[in-house]
Amino acid sequence: MKNLLIITILLVFGFVSSCKKDDTATPAKSKKEYLSAKTWIVNTVTAAGGSVSIYKRGNTSANNLYDLDKVALKFNSDGTITGTDNTGKAFSGAKWSLSTDETKLTISGTGITGLDGQATVVQVTDTILEVKGTVTIQGLTGEGTIIAVPQ
Repeated sequence: MKNLLIITILLVFGFVSSCKKDDTATPAKSKKEYLSAKTWIVNTVTAAGGSVSIYKRGNTSANNLYDLDKVALKFNSDGTITGTDNTGKAFSGAKWSLSTDETKLTISGTGITGLDGQATVVQVTDTILEVKGTVTIQGLTGEGTIIAVPQ
């Protein structure tokens, strides 16, 4: 009788532990999906490997080479961009695209100094958009980094 009770408990335990709920993996979002899910505002712009600060959100205009406080970009899934430029003026009709491997972001038609062109996508998630590319600031050309965050 004792053995029957132990065998029954072991069978029930084995059955319960083998009936796990199947974990279904959530597919990772593409960079295009991350980009088009948010409206992005510029947080920082640096050049020369980060040693030169061009813009930092929250700094006074005297501490920024350019005022980008009003810049907001909405990357629409149809390849257009809507938003506001550095004067706060709304724009539409700008274009964006990602390379097939989603490593290069091309932007055109924004009218925002230093934004139009091609950049390398360093990372894009729900909380950060980071791109690197060549920038020309006050006659000097070098590598620059733009970090944007959701509005």
